[in-house]
Amino acid sequence: MKKNFQDQSDEELLVSLAEGDAKALDHLYLRHSGRVLSYGLKRGLSREQADDVLQIVFLQVFRKKHLYDVKHSALAWIYVITRSELKDYRNREIKDFLEWDDSLSQSDPSPPILEQKEESQVLLDSLKVREKEVLKMRYLDELEYEEIAEKLHESTSNIRQIVSRSLKLLRRRHEKH
Repeated sequence: MKKNFQDQSDEELLVSLAEGDAKALDHLYLRHSGRVLSYGLKRGLSREQADDVLQIVFLQVFRKKHLYDVKHSALAWIYVITRSELKDYRNREIKDFLEWDDSLSQSDPSPPILEQKEESQVLLDSLKVREKEVLKMRYLDELEYEEIAEKLHESTSNIRQIVSRSLKLLRRRHEKH
């Protein structure tokens, strides 16, 4: 009997995938690739970077199919993988940038990187403790505004304002340098 994947829930598709039916992954991809792509774009990735993360996420879904627990929402499980892979992707990008060997350049790449780090640190140090804390939670810890608001016992709109004002302030100060 042929399975009709379109009638299966996401959870059933993941179970089918874990049981060895690779076509289930195609259907999961068709259903959720747009959401995963949008998630990356909303977090500041370029289209190309978001496409990279999308491919990595569904590769991980395939690799980790045996770890899925039907007690949990399939979509939530995919988002956990997405969030983790997005963080790993950004960390790899930063590491690659810092380790980039510019051997064809006639100038030493180390001083500009150090100067940029120092300048960034000076700019960040110019922020208030609360502003630095919120930016760290938002961009390094990758927390949603709602999560930050809950942790800091603030309103979501206040957290959004703190982030927005802090970034504007950093941009203005950076332009002056």
